[in-house]
Amino acid sequence: MRVLFIVPWMKSLYGDEYVTPGHPHVGIAYLSAVTKKEGHDVKIYDQGIEKDDAKLFQLIELFKPQIIAITAFSYCYKYVVELINCIQHITCIPVVVGGPHVSAVKNKILIDTGADFAIKGEGEISFINFLNELSEEKPQFERVDGLIWRNDSGEVIENKDQQLIKDLDALPFPDYEAFKLEKYNYYAKKTLPVITSRGCPYGCNYCSVQLSMGRGFRPRSSQNVVDELEYWYRKGFNSFEFNDDCFSLNIERAKEICRLIIKKDLKIKWQLYNGIRVDRINEELLKLMKESGCIFISYGCESGDQDIINNIGKGITLEQVNNAVELTNKVRIKNSVNFIIGHPGETYDKAIRSLKFAEKLPTDFVNVYNIIPYPGTMLYKWIDSNGKWLFTMHDILENIGSRDLEPVFETPEFTKEERIKALKKGFALYEKTIMKFRFGKFFGSMAFYITRIPYIYKFARIIALDNKIGNIVYTFITSKSRE
Repeated sequence: MRVLFIVPWMKSLYGDEYVTPGHPHVGIAYLSAVTKKEGHDVKIYDQGIEKDDAKLFQLIELFKPQIIAITAFSYCYKYVVELINCIQHITCIPVVVGGPHVSAVKNKILIDTGADFAIKGEGEISFINFLNELSEEKPQFERVDGLIWRNDSGEVIENKDQQLIKDLDALPFPDYEAFKLEKYNYYAKKTLPVITSRGCPYGCNYCSVQLSMGRGFRPRSSQNVVDELEYWYRKGFNSFEFNDDCFSLNIERAKEICRLIIKKDLKIKWQLYNGIRVDRINEELLKLMKESGCIFISYGCESGDQDIINNIGKGITLEQVNNAVELTNKVRIKNSVNFIIGHPGETYDKAIRSLKFAEKLPTDFVNVYNIIPYPGTMLYKWIDSNGKWLFTMHDILENIGSRDLEPVFETPEFTKEERIKALKKGFALYEKTIMKFRFGKFFGSMAFYITRIPYIYKFARIIALDNKIGNIVYTFITSKSRE
């Protein structure tokens, strides 16, 4: 069967821009790999790379796919709807949509988008079973776990969930070679993403990971992870972003990954920008990470107020945050700490207390985000009962990002005006610390004050992140400033 995967435009954290992706879409890369393994023919169209949908319809005409599969994140939902409408306007090829947004809204996705099918949760097994059923003369879609579909009467049917994959080593490595690798920003840095585990056993109320990947921790074996690193290393890639939610949950496994990298003499650099837990590291692990090539770690703290940390289910202490940063500095790995403004129970005073804690941390920079509730999360349900929505969910998904100054809800104890005031302080702290991290203390401070002029800041970001030459120059300058 001929399968066309489409990756839609990805909206930036700033809410109003759609930018060139840094690297291929990991989920689609895995789906492409398993689909090819089963003998199907695959093409991939990345809207953020091509930037011209005329090419999409030329590809459809030439390739003549029998199914079109589109991935959907909540924050690029607008383009998913537009894309499906456009495809269905010019062709009768069935469309199946998957991804995190489907796992959040379930059967509502077919009503909202008009897609023919949807797959919820982890997609590899469900998608292959769906393709097998689709190829039958008389498909019985009720047999495909994880599938959402319409019966002959037009009724939307949601099948039971597909069981999560227990043995992740059984999956082929992600098929990045099916993408136009040289067109991605990270190609100049010879960088690729790696996922060493799936799922998270914790219960943070704002997190949507459990909706698609489950609450359990499912690790790949250390050997399997390093085999993938070696595979790409032999092809010229020497930099990797580990995008796990819980890379170091099993500390001994994390150590073993590091030891294998060292044993195989892989001269690589790797980093953990996605964030790991402050209570799942120790000095021995950090030293092994440093020796194996780790150059950056991001930690999740989310609030500098212990009561708020307890309320959101994070399960850490501020002392652990301090200790993690100090240990990481001790072994000389660059690091950052993540914070969110707008949690349930937060007030303006607590938000400012959180920012003061962030400012005192001896970390390289702090990330500060505007809280965005996604459908299906505990936070979303909490707002329905305890807060006041300031926008419809459609407006939130279409227009507002986690670096946007617009709060999407308010509470009596933390009003819209107070939230905006706190966010301005938080974003200023982030921008000041990130500038110093990227350009050094002197030039970073200078850049911070220059970019207080909004249009200059916006222009500089576009040049650095969405222009190939600008990205190379930006990468060179920032790497030199941190040496």
